[in-house]
Amino acid sequence: MASEDFKTVVTRVNVVRQRRLRVGLAVLLAMLGVGIYALGYQQGFDDRVPLVLDEAGLKDTISKLETRLAVDSETLNRFRTELADSEKQVDELEKELVFYRDIMSSSEDVSAVKLRPPDLSWDPEKRSLEYRGVVQRLAPGTQFYRGRLTVQIVDSEGEAIAAASSENSHDLSFKYFQRISGTIELAETVIPASVRFDIELSAPRKRTYEQTFDWSNSIVYSTQ
Repeated sequence: MASEDFKTVVTRVNVVRQRRLRVGLAVLLAMLGVGIYALGYQQGFDDRVPLVLDEAGLKDTISKLETRLAVDSETLNRFRTELADSEKQVDELEKELVFYRDIMSSSEDVSAVKLRPPDLSWDPEKRSLEYRGVVQRLAPGTQFYRGRLTVQIVDSEGEAIAAASSENSHDLSFKYFQRISGTIELAETVIPASVRFDIELSAPRKRTYEQTFDWSNSIVYSTQ
């Protein structure tokens, strides 16, 4: 077997020069990175939308919104009040309609009248009874009704407690109906049992009518 010759190659490396090249390359890469970052930051700064804080404008806008809210609330309250008034008027009209229907469909005597269930309000502090009612005819026609209505407070024995006076006595003169109202004051010792309405007609015919309303079932207590 032939023998082979082996050669050893020795390469001389300049360590200082290699180190300088590495340092220079690192510095170049760092400078390049800083440049790219600066360029991007400047571009982003130029593209930003400036935020302008107009304090006076904001206050004016808030003031307008608050004013609008107040106006809307006032309008809503006014609408509610008008709606309540309208409902009350409709209720009154419905009652009047029932009243006229009763008259037109009635077969009662021409002199027949009645008192519709009255509103009776008792104030225990003032010891006063406030009453409101409507006297109406019960037969169709065009006759006028005249007479007198007297309101009496009655005890458990059926005797009138409050004496009749001009304050609780009303002249009647109507064609279809008449509203009556008044107030009766009672002494501390009086114990009422009912309220009686006495009607005495003089026209179209002489007639007398009496309607009694139980105190415990008809009275509404009030402190106003």
